[in-house]
Amino acid sequence: MAFVVVITGASSGIGRALALSWAKRGASVVLSARGQEALERVAAEVRAAGGDALAVAGDVTVEEDRKALCDRALGAYGRLDVLVNNAGRGYYVPTVEIDPAELEAIYRLNVVAPMRLAQLAIAPLSAAKGTVVMISSIAGIVSAPRMGAYASSKFALEALSMSLRAEVSSRGVRVLVVRPGPVATPFHANAVVTDHNVGYRPPGHREQSPEEVAEGIVRAVEAGREVLETSVFVKAASLAVRVAPGPTRWFSKYMARRSGL
Repeated sequence: MAFVVVITGASSGIGRALALSWAKRGASVVLSARGQEALERVAAEVRAAGGDALAVAGDVTVEEDRKALCDRALGAYGRLDVLVNNAGRGYYVPTVEIDPAELEAIYRLNVVAPMRLAQLAIAPLSAAKGTVVMISSIAGIVSAPRMGAYASSKFALEALSMSLRAEVSSRGVRVLVVRPGPVATPFHANAVVTDHNVGYRPPGHREQSPEEVAEGIVRAVEAGREVLETSVFVKAASLAVRVAPGPTRWFSKYMARRSGL
């Protein structure tokens, strides 16, 4: 029986790379994003790579579209092994300038949508002893100047994932939280910004490719892992905030002063 994966934000970046990684393993991939034409292009790539594909255009912040995505996946394939909550958006602005309406929109996409999709998919995932993949960020455990709005949404996603993992473990469902650092995708180009500043980036940092991140995620799902930090930079930042919170806070203030805040 074919392995079935639902991926949100599948028309580009990490979502597209995940679809192709699973396609090479012969999976059936249900692709979700807002643009049908872009999804159809990825679906053709999935089929060429050896998988099957179903493109379901919709907005995951809309309940009817979320339900339609789950219904069409089950209608087409009859099962669900992995749900990847990859759709998300950045918002980079000083905290005193956060627009409440923009913050609410970011939360609808980055927090409410993945939580609700997990709820809708929990029955078939339980039947398959499947996995929920939550694409978080290094910003899910450490924030920085201009990143408060975005980071707060990822902090919330991390908290929901932690509780969900404990609550569904008795059903055989796993929850994998993925923390990428900088990745070469259109993510920052699509972010909400007020001054073209997306926050601190370490000098000389190397952006990971979507393919590198995707392959790591697929292997982590296969291994039953609970957390994946995708680069040395992410692992170092994650360790620093836990073992050296004082210096980390000092460095954040230093970054703010350097950027003119």
